[in-house]
Amino acid sequence: MIGEVVYINGGEVYKELEHFNGSYNSGITFNLIDISGVDPITSYVKYPDSELKQYSFTKEARKWYLDTSLGISLSEYNLCPNVTLWWGKGVISEHNYTLYFKVDSTQMLHSVSEYYGLPYPINATIESEMDTIKNISMYYNAKGEHLILGAIKFIEGTASMLKMHCFHKEGGVFTAQKCRSLYNGGLVFEQGSLTSLEDPGSSLSFTGNTDTQSIKYRGKFGDPLFSWEAVITEGDTTKIKHYESSKQYRTIIAHLTTGNTYEAYDLCPSVNTWVGRSWVDSGEEELYFYLEGSSMIEAVATYYGLPEPCDSAMKARVESNPAEFRLRHQDINQTGSRDIPLVVASIVFNSDTATMFKLYEITRWNE
Repeated sequence: MIGEVVYINGGEVYKELEHFNGSYNSGITFNLIDISGVDPITSYVKYPDSELKQYSFTKEARKWYLDTSLGISLSEYNLCPNVTLWWGKGVISEHNYTLYFKVDSTQMLHSVSEYYGLPYPINATIESEMDTIKNISMYYNAKGEHLILGAIKFIEGTASMLKMHCFHKEGGVFTAQKCRSLYNGGLVFEQGSLTSLEDPGSSLSFTGNTDTQSIKYRGKFGDPLFSWEAVITEGDTTKIKHYESSKQYRTIIAHLTTGNTYEAYDLCPSVNTWVGRSWVDSGEEELYFYLEGSSMIEAVATYYGLPEPCDSAMKARVESNPAEFRLRHQDINQTGSRDIPLVVASIVFNSDTATMFKLYEITRWNE
């Protein structure tokens, strides 16, 4: 099994394999809506049984996970003293909420069960999986420390359910996303997958390849939205590809005023939103933009005198169902709706000359 399973009452499955959806869908019991950029730990809100559930995280959680000092306090709640790290809360209303905590051991989980007078959530089989924590943990930090989430659900202010979240992986690996970039009428330039690796010292990592190169993406702090870089290996040569989000994208997503405007570049006037840039030192650069439809593909290709990145069938898919290509769903047009699929395309520049037009197709692990 791959994916999240939440256990209650001695091993009973409470929910599993939640679905992300670009917009609210009343037909999905646990409907997750991607709002990436709003919170650095959990990039979604949830609609459990048609109610909005929003998340926020403690100062201790952000210190453990991101080594930052921001975050909330849960001191106003009834907190079990045996918990060493309170992770955060998910709130539906003032008296209906869930408090999340780090599960250190079965002994601690038993203590929480006794403190709140709730059934212990897992059985002996699940307990044995805790011996290899990397196979069931959802979060781990830069020090290689893993975290399993426990949760207490409060209904009308009363502790009503004790849960444990297990993020199952096969062989220690969970595939979160798959991606490929296309060029020249549909040829695949690069393809790979975003995975949580077996190595506990590694964060989520995207590995891919082109015809001549292997590429490993790794986390890197410094940019508020694009926190990664790529290590590109070709034969015995290794180079680093750096990434940055644009000032325009930072302003839209996070209300920031820093960043590059790319005024020095030859920017196609048909593009409304430039998302960011990547570059290799003393090498090529790539400017990324929000692709709003098939007509923009045609306009950009004409402007730069480059082949369109996909064939007519795929162009029709971009037009009819852009969610099949999206990086994530965001309020990219600042209309108040966070269900717009952000499709990314790019122009590669070499010595200030546009050399390639690329389209990115990004799918989730279960697509």
